[in-house]
Amino acid sequence: MFSESIVTSELSLVSNSNSSVYFISLSTNDIQLTTAVIEETTSSFTGLWYNRPMFSPCALWYPNATTFANESTLGSQTHGVFIDTYNTIYASSWSPNVVKLWPNGSSTATRTIQGGFFYPMSFFVAMNGDIYIDNGYLNGQVNSWASNAAIGTRVMNISAPCFGLFIDTNNTLYCSLANFNNVFKVDLISVSGIPVMIAGNGSSGSTSSLLNYPWGIYVDTDFTLYVADCYNHRIQRFGFGELNGTTVAGGMASGTISLNYPTSIVLDGNGYLFIMDTGYNRIVASSSAGFRCVAGCSATIGSTADTLNNACYMSFDTYGNMFLLTTARIVIRSGDQNWNIGGGSSGEVWNGWSHVKSKDNFWGCGNNFRKTLQKDDMICTYRASYYHPSFDIVILNGKSAGGSFSYDRTKSKEEVYNAFVEFIEKQIAAQTE
Repeated sequence: MFSESIVTSELSLVSNSNSSVYFISLSTNDIQLTTAVIEETTSSFTGLWYNRPMFSPCALWYPNATTFANESTLGSQTHGVFIDTYNTIYASSWSPNVVKLWPNGSSTATRTIQGGFFYPMSFFVAMNGDIYIDNGYLNGQVNSWASNAAIGTRVMNISAPCFGLFIDTNNTLYCSLANFNNVFKVDLISVSGIPVMIAGNGSSGSTSSLLNYPWGIYVDTDFTLYVADCYNHRIQRFGFGELNGTTVAGGMASGTISLNYPTSIVLDGNGYLFIMDTGYNRIVASSSAGFRCVAGCSATIGSTADTLNNACYMSFDTYGNMFLLTTARIVIRSGDQNWNIGGGSSGEVWNGWSHVKSKDNFWGCGNNFRKTLQKDDMICTYRASYYHPSFDIVILNGKSAGGSFSYDRTKSKEEVYNAFVEFIEKQIAAQTE
């Protein structure tokens, strides 16, 4: 479905299993999609129903995005985007008050949820497909909509809209109440269903125990809570059971990056942060190399394919594409798909060859990326590029070697590697002649 880029404006982050990111912008009401250069898929998070792709420290996205859906198909005042591991896209809007669903491969929404909720600020999809929708503005509750249900069920009482919703692997629902400067959670399995305050105390402030207009939230698999502390211009991390947070980005924290009204946060498969930095109209990310901008890097507001406009919601698909929800459209940012995947953990085998650990392996940026493939007593170390669809042979059976293999980005990983190992075997045969 996403062989081409799709586009628009910003406020939330979500991801899918092939590493695309989707975000929503409030001023242009579009869903925008951006596809990234992928290091490898999320083998360590196969139990999740939302996407946490793994990227190299140098992963790039194309600067120009493509529109996937606009105001005519989604409505205006869009809030929230979610993509599951089947690449089903969900997005919501205020006018009309709906949540729409697009199955993988389709540009036409096949389900529209509406009735009984007003001005939803956020929503989240559970593992079983139930959709949890903020209904706090007028009705003071969060509703759950089962598959094909005609009406929602109250699952949480709230005193204001949930600017962010999240469900962890223990089936606990989290809600960030920006208007009251705190975050609550409720056990969806418990009969009582009493919300418990876990971050902030209801007063605005910038100390480690306080929040100021918390927007997007994200819960790691170890139940660490990340909060986009919007008016404090920072991202706060709260360990499980801790009431004092640690600033991991913005907020004048040393060694991070300056933020301006961040509204959404997503973690990749390596635990690195992707932040919707709405005030600067950009997306920034962390990695082992530090923080960098990955989209909207001119930091100027606009409606062109390379700019963002009040984007607050973002999500990844399984391909590494970024889907961003702007004011009235969904946009997709895409990147070249380079199959420099491996490293000994995938367990994949191509005609008897598999990636192995080696002293010759090297992890770096640009073209300085080395991996080793082995089949029986044959071994090959090759250099991959993050920017070009090619592999260069470096060492064959312990001897320096050469030879460059170029591939078609539209081919599958299996097709690429099967052809590459045939190339390697021909090089080894020539070496022994």
